[in-house]
Amino acid sequence: MLSSSSDLSSSVSSFQNDAKLLGDDDDDIDIDVDAAAASSSRRRSEKRPHEKIVFYTHSLCPYAHRVRLCLDELHLLREEGGKVDIVDIDLSNKPKFYLDMTNGRGVVPLIEFPETGELVSESLRINERLWEEHYSDDSSSLTSSSSSSSPSSYEDAKRFANACDQKFVSLGLQSIGGGWSFDTTRNERTLERFEREIWEIGALIEKHNNTFNNIGGDDDDDDNSNTNKRVFLFGGERASLADVAIYPFAERFNLALQHFQGYTLGNVEYYHPPSHPSSSSKHHQQPRHFQKWLKTMQTQPSSLRCAVKNQDALLKAWSRTKRLDYFDYETADYINP
Repeated sequence: MLSSSSDLSSSVSSFQNDAKLLGDDDDDIDIDVDAAAASSSRRRSEKRPHEKIVFYTHSLCPYAHRVRLCLDELHLLREEGGKVDIVDIDLSNKPKFYLDMTNGRGVVPLIEFPETGELVSESLRINERLWEEHYSDDSSSLTSSSSSSSPSSYEDAKRFANACDQKFVSLGLQSIGGGWSFDTTRNERTLERFEREIWEIGALIEKHNNTFNNIGGDDDDDDNSNTNKRVFLFGGERASLADVAIYPFAERFNLALQHFQGYTLGNVEYYHPPSHPSSSSKHHQQPRHFQKWLKTMQTQPSSLRCAVKNQDALLKAWSRTKRLDYFDYETADYINP
């Protein structure tokens, strides 16, 4: 589920983030935020977006899902004249042209800029590139705070996204079965670690979403006017690089854990942080901020457009193969999973 080519740009030198061997992440997370923010702002002010993009994908691949969500949130999939050409690759029967293009690897996601012949791989790097080329203050694009043009907020979201494969994604994969396979038996210690990460994400959401400051701690959410407020990881009115980085995995983890282990993502059973002295209500027994985020992302128009069309068929395929990545070995897609 990766992408590769001998012609990749120098800024894309590896496929580490999307490697199936966990722990093979890029080492660029601890970057200088101020310098990175200034560099990002300069690139965005000087950007000249490509006229055309070719997106090589597989609709069941969570890494490719990240890129499709990004393209959709940036409205690039809905522009008149067709900004993006989507090429679906059957990963179980890879076409020769694609094997040649990717130096025999045949992995997704990959984007191509036909004007220059440039290829860019790895989902997080692709999304960063798309952001920097196609973000604009007046578009319905990815933002990471109420100040959509803030370079520092963009860097915060990017930093989170670059770290999520080693944290949220890694712990989720361990929870569903210890990798890309499924297990019907719960590993309580792993789920406890996963729940701890969920609480940490919940704290991040609370920090960046002022709406929670207006929610009464002892009131019932169902009776609160803010219940339907959309909630994103770094606040604001739009999804960020961080939201689209983890949602494809959150969606799959939630479905798989419910189906195989009777466990609902966000309804914690094993880990509860120490109670705050003023927090005695049921609201604080569950990571309600994470739950609100998950509900927001599940109902995002972009998420609905990218969703598997026949969930029952997908679950049957998962049950039969016991693998999240079964589509690497069998012909399947989001319409006929």
